Amino acid sequence: MESARKTISEITDSVNQHSASRKDEVIVMKAMLNDPTFSVGVYDKTGKIGDFCPSAEFRKMIGNVVTATTKIPAKEAKDLVDRYEFTKADAATVIGVSKEFFNSYLPTGRKVQLGGRKTSNIELMWKNIDERVAGVPTKVNGERAETLIPAHGGIKAINKCPSWLKN
Repeated sequence: MESARKTISEITDSVNQHSASRKDEVIVMKAMLNDPTFSVGVYDKTGKIGDFCPSAEFRKMIGNVVTATTKIPAKEAKDLVDRYEFTKADAATVIGVSKEFFNSYLPTGRKVQLGGRKTSNIELMWKNIDERVAGVPTKVNGERAETLIPAHGGIKAINKCPSWLKN
């Protein structure tokens, strides 16, 4: 089992271009699901209020599914699930469901609070971007041409300085 913190650190250290990497997403998710020692502090306006362990939470959910569908005792289901190592395919599925949650929920107009962490308190919200005409550079004498950018949706991130860092 790969440590989630080590995996995240290795990716952070090797990034020289800020681009999307489906491979890295899956590697990190798989490590988070399988690493029972990986947890993050959860903060509110008063400071740290607890910890969140993705592996423990996900295993608890899977254990509930096993118990409900097989009618085996919860302890037996927990023991089975605790021995399971999540695969890359499992990790990719969790990522897909998570992404679709944001794509489906944000257009409702509600914010998604990602929750306070040690150095951040991030919220995401949907943003309607109006149709507009924008200038784009051309290869002719440095002139600019105009192009129509259609109306579309986007996401706005809100990241005010957390109150627990201001003390």
